[in-house]
Order: sequence, then structure tokens, then C-alpha cells
Amino acid sequence: MKQPSHYFNLEARKAKSGKQLILFNLSYGTKKITSNSNTPRYEPFRISTEWNINKEYWIGKPTYRANQTYVKKYGKDLNNILDKIEKVSYDQLSFFRNTFDKDPTNEELKQLVLEKLNRIPKNNEDVSITEYITKSVNTRTNSEITSQKRWSEGTGKQYTNLKNHIESYENSKGTKLSFGKLTGEIYMDFFKEMNEANKKTTGKYYAHNTIAKENKHFRALLNCANEDEITIGFNYNKKEYYIKRREIKNEVFLTTAQLTTIINTDTHHSKEFTHARNYLLLSSFTGLRIGDMVFLHEVKPEQLIHNSKKYDCITTRIRKSQENKDELITTIPLLAPIKEYLKQTDNKFPKFPSQTNIRKYVKKLLTHLKFEDKFEVKKHYYTIDNVVIENEKLCDIFTPHDCRSTFISNLKELGIHDEDIEPITHPKHKFTSIVQVYDKTAMVGKAVNLINALKSKKSPLFKY
Repeated sequence: MKQPSHYFNLEARKAKSGKQLILFNLSYGTKKITSNSNTPRYEPFRISTEWNINKEYWIGKPTYRANQTYVKKYGKDLNNILDKIEKVSYDQLSFFRNTFDKDPTNEELKQLVLEKLNRIPKNNEDVSITEYITKSVNTRTNSEITSQKRWSEGTGKQYTNLKNHIESYENSKGTKLSFGKLTGEIYMDFFKEMNEANKKTTGKYYAHNTIAKENKHFRALLNCANEDEITIGFNYNKKEYYIKRREIKNEVFLTTAQLTTIINTDTHHSKEFTHARNYLLLSSFTGLRIGDMVFLHEVKPEQLIHNSKKYDCITTRIRKSQENKDELITTIPLLAPIKEYLKQTDNKFPKFPSQTNIRKYVKKLLTHLKFEDKFEVKKHYYTIDNVVIENEKLCDIFTPHDCRSTFISNLKELGIHDEDIEPITHPKHKFTSIVQVYDKTAMVGKAVNLINALKSKKSPLFKY
């Protein structure tokens, strides 16, 4: 998009008083084809400042302001309004570009600028929520990768899924949801109806946290609309409209026997199974979350020195930590199964597909391997207060995050103490400067503590 530039000019026609109207012009790349020519030409955005001045008081390029003689005689009001018009025009152009990732037409920019200057009433036309989502997904997923407004393909799918739920609600209620007419009652009724619709289709209510996730997406959407200065019909920031997650820990993990089966499984015939096997192996022996695993290919194995001895480790940022919002780093020892894997891959970690696909591939592989051990699983269903306990097959309920539980649970079963596990899985080493990347002494020491704790355990897999 073209870098904008501006100028003020005096209208050629003079009033009876001899004064000339001051016009504001902003050039930002808009083109127009005239009736006389098929060649498009640049056409600046232009509005009246609604102020007149005698030419003797005017300073032209590059100042474009009333001179000191005028200011001493009539005050600063004129120059102040020129400053305001200039700033508002640039701000509204930037706002439109950032929102829609394109240039406005002169008419669109004029509407925004005159509204902001309070010359015309604000266009309060109500906006359809589903139409807004469709437009946002199309615009943001196709934005430049460096744009702050860009949505990933996965985020676009999340909002498209929300749009589909809203359309189902609209069809069942015979109505059309818009931001301006949205009320707190309608907002909460949407989640209730979404839950009831799932019960009719599947025989079960949604898990509470599934509804909580959709609630989070809807609130994020309302935040986007609010930033776009779209009127919203109720105060969605009140606590009563926030559906909190319910945390229940289920002890689901892979045993050393199951990990051995995964390691020994030949997956060369299937890319999906290969991704799943690699993920299960690497995450189960590092304790890394899925959000960190998708960046593992950027991490290089290295030999770090502690007390004059070399140890095979990786040092990586923990990109998502609910325990600490600061960005953290940890050094993780490379246990025997990972070192064996790296021997076969030229000492490189694989690049994994999207998180959605990883989840799908892991489930497929575990189903193929017939990992059908039954687990008691505690569940919260939306609108049901009590915890529901159900028996589920491992292959049906296992998620990539359970690899983290696999790492921690197997170490604890070996008798490894929390103080040797937590520095690896829950680091408190903040990443504050580039110097700390090279000063790994404390982190390496903690990794070595885990290595030493494993030496006497004689585990077939969890060993250095």
C-alpha cells in the first residue's frame, strides 16, 4: 500500500470578502478512470476544512498553516483544526487498512473522517454477526504474513465453526443475530441451544470445556467488533457472561510396555503414522507440550559441559506456560530412545504438521495398535453440576498433551522426586536477554540432576 502524503490548498474561487476556502487533500494510492481516458489516474481524497482565509495570511508548502500575523490577530483555532483534520485523516486511513488489509475508497474514507470530526452522524447500521465472521475470515486469513491482523488457517476454521453454530441457532430460532441487537440473554441462550442441539444429535451434552472454548471465541469476536467501532447491544465483559473452564486431571499415560511397542512399530508405509510415532516418542521422553513440539525442528541437539563432563541435551523456549505468563526456557536431557532416534535422522528433529492433524494422527495410530486399556475418566458436561465418571478406551481418549503426563508419570513411578522433574517440565528460568541463552549453567545442572537420579533406576527406556 502506498505511503500517504497530504497538502492543504486554497480554493481558486474567492468569496466576496476576498477569502478563499481551505481544502485538505490526502493521497494514498486511489485511482480513478475518467470518461476521457481509459488510463487510471491517482485521485486524492479531498474534504473542505470549512475555514476561509485571506491569501496574505497563508503559508503554503511545506507548512500549510496560517502565519504568525494571522495567529496574533485571530488566535490558534484555525491551525488547531487543521492539525486535527490532518491527524484524523491519517488515523482513519490506518484504521481501515489495519482492519480490512486494503485501501478504502475515497467515499469510505470520507465517511470515517467526517464521522470522527462530528460533521455527520455516525453510521449505526447494525452488522450481521455471521456476515462479519465470513468477511473477517476471508480478509484476515489472506492478509500478509507480517500483518498484525492476520489469522492462521486454524484460527479461521475456529471462527468458521462458530459461525456455523450461530447459523444453526438462527435457523432454530427463526431470527438473525446482529451485534447491535445482541443481548446478554440471547448470548447465553446461544450456548444453551448449542448444547441441546448436540444432545439431540449425539445423545450427549457437550463437555463443559468445549462450551467454555466457544464462549472464549465468541468473546474474542466481540472484542474484534468493538475495535472496529461496531455497536454491541450489551456489556459482554460482565462476569456473568464468562464461562470458565473446569479443570479435572485424569491419569492417562502410556506405560513403558506401550512406549516400547510404539518405538518398535514400523510406520514407513504411512506418513500419518510416522508423524504420530515421532510425536509420541519425542514428547513422551521430553515432556514438551504440543505448542512447543511444533517448533522442535528449530531446536538443535547439543553437548553441554557440567563439571567437566559432556551431556547430550536440548535447550528450548517454553512458548506456552499456564503457570507463568513470562517466556521461559529449559534444558532437557536427551534420554536413550531420543538419542537412538537422532542417530537415524542425522541428528535432526522432525517438522510436525498442524496441531489439529497431530491430534488426529495420534488417535489413528493408537487405534491401529489396539491400545484399548480401559481408564476411568472424570468428565464435566455443560449444565450438569456433578462430575460424571465413565470408562473409556485409551485409544479413544488419549491426546498429545497426555505425552507430557506419560513423561512425568513414568518418572514418578520410578521413584524420581518432584524436585528433579519440575525444573525440566515447569521451568522458572525467564528468557530475558540473549546473554541468558549462552549462560545455561543452572539449567544444565538441573538436567544433570535428572540424569543422575535415573542412573540407579535401571529403566529399559527412561535412562540416559
